[in-house]
Amino acid sequence: MVLNIFATVLVLGITFIGSLFGLYSGMLNVLCAVFALAVAFGYWEALDGLLAGTFHLHPSYTGPLALGLLFIVTLVALRLLADNFLRGNVRVPMYVDWGGGAVCGFLYGQIIIGVTVLALLMLPWGGRIMLFSRYERAPDDRVDDAGRVEFHRRALWLRSDEFAVGFFKLLSGGSLGGTTSFASVYPDFTQWVFWTGNQMQHEVLTAPMADEKVDGWGSKGLAVASWWEQKEPLPAETTRYRKQAPTKDNEKPPYEAMALRPAEGKRLIGMRLSLRDDSADVEGEYKTHRFRPSNIRLVGDRIPGEGLAPKPRHYVPQVIGGADANLETNYRIVDVDNNFSVSARGDLKIDVYFEVDEDFVPRFVEYRRRARAPVAATPAERAPEDRLALSGPAQPGRPGQPSGQGVARFIDLILRNQTGDIDRLPFVLASNKITSLDIEIRDRKLVSIAPKTRLAGFRRDLEALGPQAAQGISTFALPEGKRIFQVQARTKRMESLLGQAINFAAATTNQYKAIDNRGNSHDLAGYYALVKKDGQDYMELFFTPNPSEVGYSGLIELDPDVRKALREQDDAILGLIFVVPPETCIRVIQSQGGRSDFGQDMCVGKQ
Repeated sequence: MVLNIFATVLVLGITFIGSLFGLYSGMLNVLCAVFALAVAFGYWEALDGLLAGTFHLHPSYTGPLALGLLFIVTLVALRLLADNFLRGNVRVPMYVDWGGGAVCGFLYGQIIIGVTVLALLMLPWGGRIMLFSRYERAPDDRVDDAGRVEFHRRALWLRSDEFAVGFFKLLSGGSLGGTTSFASVYPDFTQWVFWTGNQMQHEVLTAPMADEKVDGWGSKGLAVASWWEQKEPLPAETTRYRKQAPTKDNEKPPYEAMALRPAEGKRLIGMRLSLRDDSADVEGEYKTHRFRPSNIRLVGDRIPGEGLAPKPRHYVPQVIGGADANLETNYRIVDVDNNFSVSARGDLKIDVYFEVDEDFVPRFVEYRRRARAPVAATPAERAPEDRLALSGPAQPGRPGQPSGQGVARFIDLILRNQTGDIDRLPFVLASNKITSLDIEIRDRKLVSIAPKTRLAGFRRDLEALGPQAAQGISTFALPEGKRIFQVQARTKRMESLLGQAINFAAATTNQYKAIDNRGNSHDLAGYYALVKKDGQDYMELFFTPNPSEVGYSGLIELDPDVRKALREQDDAILGLIFVVPPETCIRVIQSQGGRSDFGQDMCVGKQ
């Protein structure tokens, strides 16, 4: 609403000023704006590449900066030249002068405000700016005939952005166009701006980095492993859909089985994509692919018939497989506001399905704004035999295949004597040294640590030794009707031997869960790290028995130096703590970065 009012008022204001300056000045303004429009849209990608690739500016800002800068500089330069070399005026009747000036002013305002709004929307706002989003969920999650949530497309009241883009498409497709028309790469530029800017967080990249360390543009950031035509609908047995978006009050909306059948006049194209490390978000030494379905785009042409001109089209995925840890090898039917977060450790392979027109021929796929890969002219005869899970491929009929097979087994790499139904602390704490009000102690047991608080320090300063040990804090307090399940592992050894399995020292965006033999998930209730710091034993600990009640999200938020030590020190240990019901048998530990199967059930006892 605010953006709409802003754009409308400015266009009407420019229209009014144009009527005052008259027809001759208005025609010059329109002419200058058209040339500036052509320069901006014609060369913004080249300038974007220069700013990001050569000067290493942030790629989320170089695109809108290039578009806006080219337009403004060209417009100002042309107007200055016109003022200095086209002096005088053309005299016409007063009403023609006013009316013509107003018409020219409106066209001038539409172009200026259209480009301004597009550059503004290209900035990394997260998909919404000034109460405006190109696509909005239908109220109350209203569904369409297929049972999926409806999304409504919004537009500016005067459609200034669409006017500017449409005008340039005419120029690009006519005598001023080059070998590649603008529409062939951007069939709907305003839609593309939303798709690529529609991010799960403001800090997520809208375009891959391109500097001296990483370069995720072009085929360096994306590859098409194979593609195929899906002849049959995707069955409900292997496809899941979640209608509701997660909220604070409903963090885990349920999935439901749902088949995907293409609409009349449509067909399904499947692709196995490799999202490469260089196109991921960089967070210190960690890389994570954080994306929404609209960040992946398939571009091609509708070929209506022999002798007829191709019609460029683009599509976003309707189904994604191998990116949702909750679904194992099942595919997920997606909406444009779904979030995915997967640690980048080598090429991340995912399967995507696009619903396209029957006469569509694909040309290339794009991930974020500048990672692009060509699509082979001939599709594969059939889909790959394996179905992807988040931890890697699993054979058909074997969902949840243990990740460590072939190199090492997860069950053999954990510290078995410290894993399972264990309520012990890593070592006995001296009660007189735990003085924080945010740490609750009762009956010489650790009850909880408040969110955003950590018990951290050198072991020599925290441990109870000698006679003090009998009065020290040695165990976690068991909540009523619950048991403690711990996992303890040497993180460096785990990462090097398990390959694509769960990386316990992965990015801070990973939420860890324990999955039992009934398929129920249990949130992380705490964790601890045992490392060397300045040559001395050091510990960092967090624990809360009721994570959902206190707003703990299941992330491991360690000090950066401690996290670095977990990756580099051979003896560094990470412990995960889960609070589960009695007689629960844990089978899998998983996060957005992968999953690891114990290979056997590890059960806790009765209350």
